[in-house]
Amino acid sequence: MEIEINNLIKEYGELKALNGVNLTFKKGMYGLLGANGAGKSTLIKILAGILQKTSGEIKIDGKDIKNLSQIRKVIGYIPQTFSFYPHMTVFGIMDYFSTLNGVKKNRKERIEKLLEMTHLSDKRGVKINTLSGGMIQRLGIAVSLIKDPRLLLVDEPTVGLDPKERVHFSNILMTFSKDRIVLLSSHIVSDIESTCENLAILNYGNAIYNGSKKLLLDECNGKVWELTTNLEESVALEDKFSVSSKSIYHNEVVLRVISKNQPIGIAKRVSPTLNDAYIFKIDEDEKKQKKCNYS
Repeated sequence: MEIEINNLIKEYGELKALNGVNLTFKKGMYGLLGANGAGKSTLIKILAGILQKTSGEIKIDGKDIKNLSQIRKVIGYIPQTFSFYPHMTVFGIMDYFSTLNGVKKNRKERIEKLLEMTHLSDKRGVKINTLSGGMIQRLGIAVSLIKDPRLLLVDEPTVGLDPKERVHFSNILMTFSKDRIVLLSSHIVSDIESTCENLAILNYGNAIYNGSKKLLLDECNGKVWELTTNLEESVALEDKFSVSSKSIYHNEVVLRVISKNQPIGIAKRVSPTLNDAYIFKIDEDEKKQKKCNYS
């Protein structure tokens, strides 16, 4: 399966939430990374058939998708939050959404299999209003998979989850992505770093990167420096350089700085993390935008 997005534009009056986005996704798990307001949720909602695009083209396996109903047939969507009827049981919710999605063949067996996969089998008779936030998220995954979608869209899924639930959530998505496309949208770099080998980066509605995590790290190689200094000097360095992380230990501050040249004499070159590479790419794009605005 392949999803191809060509020159996708979404306008809200004079605001362009998506500015001619071009992306391609093939089988596997992809990260969609960007700050809040970068256009991630808008892109996800257009692909999910919730929003209409202003213009552009979306193709599935080379065929142009003309309307929202065509998209919805092959898409599963996991939003940031779920709203289920609080007094229904877990199994009742699954059965209800199975009916809505036209699942008839082996429906009970499919529900039981999904509840087992999401570790909810022992909660099948429990009412929704007694579940924890993590259980609600897992039920949301099970509901989203009930029609066996070819493309699963996941929008900021780990907000509010504890670390253990986040790991389990990621494992489910990685298992599902083996023979399908999973697009995981997040502004949390660690969510993408631990699960996705390929990613796209959005910045102010523009797709500024689409490729492998390895190639992005290679682009940033040799441009990350680490140094230890005091609080006062760290503030001065943050004003002058792009800082990807800052850690304070007693009276010392450890900074990771993105720079082509050594920022100060005590700085040591270090291997980049995905967070470093992401900040590097965002900085690169914003410098390019400033240059265009001045010219």
